[in-house]
Amino acid sequence: MSVCEKLETCPFYKGKLVVENDLAEVLKAKYCLCNKENCARYKVLNELGPDYVDNLLFPHMMSKAYLIIAENKK
Repeated sequence: MSVCEKLETCPFYKGKLVVENDLAEVLKAKYCLCNKENCARYKVLNELGPDYVDNLLFPHMMSKAYLIIAENKK
């Protein structure tokens, strides 16, 4: 488990995406600060690149991440 190296550039972590404050803090603690490998945004970023990370994709949405990857993987 490790802290995400993308914290400073991640719109979710920087609070630029619309999400309830309490939920955002829970997700940041669970994914950004200790478990980046299970973050949906991190997964899509690593598999496809930044252009595929949707602003409606949140860290806990791994099924959506797999769908985005499957639809765009060449």
